[in-house]
Amino acid sequence: MTYVYVLTSTEKDLYYEQCLISVFSLRHHMKDASITVLVDDKTNASFELINRRKLKELAKIISIDFDDKVSNVERSRLIKTSIPDYIDDDFLYIDCDTVICSSLEEIENEKSMTGGVLDGHCMLDEHIHKKYFLQRDRNLGFSGTKALNANINGGLVFCRKSDEGRELFRNWNEIWKYSAYEKHDLHDQSALNEANYRTGLKMTLLDGKWNCQPSHGGLAFLKDAKIIHYYSSEFSSKNYIPYYKIADKNLQGRIKETGDIPDDVKAMILDPKFQFNSVHLINDQRIVGIMQSPLLFTLADIKAKMPFLFNMMENSMAAVRSLGKKLKGKK
Repeated sequence: MTYVYVLTSTEKDLYYEQCLISVFSLRHHMKDASITVLVDDKTNASFELINRRKLKELAKIISIDFDDKVSNVERSRLIKTSIPDYIDDDFLYIDCDTVICSSLEEIENEKSMTGGVLDGHCMLDEHIHKKYFLQRDRNLGFSGTKALNANINGGLVFCRKSDEGRELFRNWNEIWKYSAYEKHDLHDQSALNEANYRTGLKMTLLDGKWNCQPSHGGLAFLKDAKIIHYYSSEFSSKNYIPYYKIADKNLQGRIKETGDIPDDVKAMILDPKFQFNSVHLINDQRIVGIMQSPLLFTLADIKAKMPFLFNMMENSMAAVRSLGKKLKGKK
């Protein structure tokens, strides 16, 4: 079994540091594991820099050449959807924005040829992004999400060395190219689910512990989690507060400065299930149901950019609600 990462990174981002964190945690729990990081030629060249050498000590690096005109996002997707071209073995693909919590040897007992974990740890009808997933599929002419009634998260993919595995990835690559170059949608998850659909929905739904997504229903799997997927993209906006300490840009920036992981950060990585900041939990189903509504984001923008208008609207709604409660009490 080979544990595979895909990394395209420059000095201006934190993807290298995220990959280093994940590989370090995996190597800690599995000292003799076969770990391979697939990179593009530009990323590979950057490993000559003094603060980007540590990864080569922990994993095997395979570099793939691209035309200079190909963007980093494209390079990442093209490598990820072609992993069997470079790995002649059973493999477990793992996203870089993860922390490994314990040995992953148990995955070798998996009987299926391919598999992944449900996005959000739930079926489509319960998913907060249901409308978004279905609309994206309609825009692309895809049927994968509707057919499965779910979305498999692309942050972890299990694949045996097999015809089934090669067929899945071959379709994933071709469908992603169509999605990216014909429809201008660079997401790889929609293409993965469409590839699964077109190859007979053969991907096994693995236990959530293999891709625990704490911010997306994963707390139920945290106790037994093998891999925590903290979604670094969630914190790319200044408005988002990291719920997971290891996802903090300042912490990852400290790794960037020296090229190694400070001892206090190592201690956090090796105790990954207890690295959460204070968070606000929303358990009102009425609010959860509109959390991705354009109306809600518009209100947030109004509060940030025109607080006086927000205060007027809030006071007006408070008055309406107060009147409604009085009228209801008189009945």
